[in-house]
Amino acid sequence: MRYTQQDFEAVLEFVEGLYAWRGLQDFAGRAMRSLARIIPTERVIYGDFDIERQAARLALEPTIIRDEDGAVNAALTGLERRFGDHPLYQYYLQVRDGGAQKITRVMTRSRYLQYCHTDEAIRQLGGKYQMGVFFSAGPTIVTAVLLTRGERDFTERERALMNMMYPHLVQAFRHAASLTRLHRDVGELFEKLEGPTSSVIVLSGTGRVKRWSGQARSWIAQYCRTPFPAGEDRLPDCFAEWYQRQLSLVAEETLSPSPRDPLIVDKNGRQLLVQLIPDYFRDEHLLLLSEKCSASTWSQLSEYGLTPRELEVLAWVTKGKTNPDIAQILGMSARTVQKHLEHIYQKLGVETRTTATVRALKMLGTE
Repeated sequence: MRYTQQDFEAVLEFVEGLYAWRGLQDFAGRAMRSLARIIPTERVIYGDFDIERQAARLALEPTIIRDEDGAVNAALTGLERRFGDHPLYQYYLQVRDGGAQKITRVMTRSRYLQYCHTDEAIRQLGGKYQMGVFFSAGPTIVTAVLLTRGERDFTERERALMNMMYPHLVQAFRHAASLTRLHRDVGELFEKLEGPTSSVIVLSGTGRVKRWSGQARSWIAQYCRTPFPAGEDRLPDCFAEWYQRQLSLVAEETLSPSPRDPLIVDKNGRQLLVQLIPDYFRDEHLLLLSEKCSASTWSQLSEYGLTPRELEVLAWVTKGKTNPDIAQILGMSARTVQKHLEHIYQKLGVETRTTATVRALKMLGTE
């Protein structure tokens, strides 16, 4: 089998494109369009087949087909219903080789002619000639890619080209699926860590903010002495410089990484702790932020007889937190918070949370 320089260049471009796409969003459509440029085809059908449910979910590459009368959609629905009996899929089950095969190679001529005559999907789609690849996408899921033409069969050279691209197509699909799962996991982590005393910032290696909450942005503004840059996707210099230094230190310790100390910023009796969690695989590093009262500052009030727990409650009261908020933060009931407040009022000689706040801040010298 002889290939031209143009063949090798086209395959190389296809493979480079596969690994450049991150995540499954638009991946299949883009991959199919690129595939169709290398192997001319009228339609590309792709999707998944659930072996346990015997149900398929297929799609047509939209830039290749235009469905004006509804016949194509009806044909696709019919193909989904009968996909378990498709000759190429049945051949894949027998040999367990998902590499490129032509439908004219896996059937006798008589069976093939009968199939073309009786199959409704072929008549409606005009897909008399088909070539397909298959691969496992999960314990019970098989992904299929079918190329179809109505006028001429696929050549052995085209099948060989498809087989040349097949392992890269499989690996790239799985890589994209893995990245999609990881992004979803980051999203779930982001939601779980967002709370009254914690927040998350997702950054790229260059320091571009990919995701952060209003609370995280507010904390950065409160604790940083330099203003935000003009763009909304950048940290102020005081945090950005620390972030880049941390990434450099982590990069130097690739072979033997060690936990890094968090950045701790004190202001008005409170502390912001920032911890870096790097992830070079996705270029999506996390900054975990948490805010708490400064133990050294609030410990000054222990001379008034306040217990460590009462000091924690009082610290949150001074920040405007309600009893239910404080209960959630400290892991106690709202009733217990109220009991602590009653003891605080008595020890400070006040009667309300407002006067307790004012007195505490005056004693701390922050008011």
